[in-house]
Amino acid sequence: MKTPKRLFALAVLAAGVVLTACSPLQAGAAAIVGDERITASQVEADVRETQAALKRNPDVQQQLQFSLPQTVLLQRVVTLQYLELGNRNGVSVSDGELDAFVAQQGGEQQVELRLLGSGVPPSQARGYIRAYLTEQKLLAKFGGGTDEAALQRGQQAMSQELDKVKVTYSPRYGAFDPQQGFVAGDRFGKVPQQAPAADAGQAGQ
Repeated sequence: MKTPKRLFALAVLAAGVVLTACSPLQAGAAAIVGDERITASQVEADVRETQAALKRNPDVQQQLQFSLPQTVLLQRVVTLQYLELGNRNGVSVSDGELDAFVAQQGGEQQVELRLLGSGVPPSQARGYIRAYLTEQKLLAKFGGGTDEAALQRGQQAMSQELDKVKVTYSPRYGAFDPQQGFVAGDRFGKVPQQAPAADAGQAGQ
């Protein structure tokens, strides 16, 4: 992993392949990943943290394809998906491996700043990196090696496996298209407010 852009591969992969929005959600949920629930309050906190960090670091170049609430939600979703897939396949990343990777990338602060531009708040950076490293191990496991042909085989198998970790989004964050990601809309450019239970139950309608 030589370039910072590879740090952001998880969201790119997941947005184009496996995410859906189809079934009712629990009240207050922003998304459900497998059996894990991401709450609207968690997303709001991530947005506030990211905004504050960006103000402290005005030179960070933002690379957001979607609104900030949508982006931080997507990053949480992707992190949970890969960690869950790793658990299902006996693949994990140790703290030592994570620390070594961070050091290789220039240290914790540098990694956090790189990820900040893609909507990952500093408090979530280690979890996101752990998911990235889990993805790399899964690619090698599914493909039977680390050469280019093996990684391509791993990518194909990964797509099928990720599809088994179902994701459901609350419609409050916008319509989600598996090929395009979130459909753009000004309505979703602000931090979402806590929705009443009746709204949360309308997912997929």
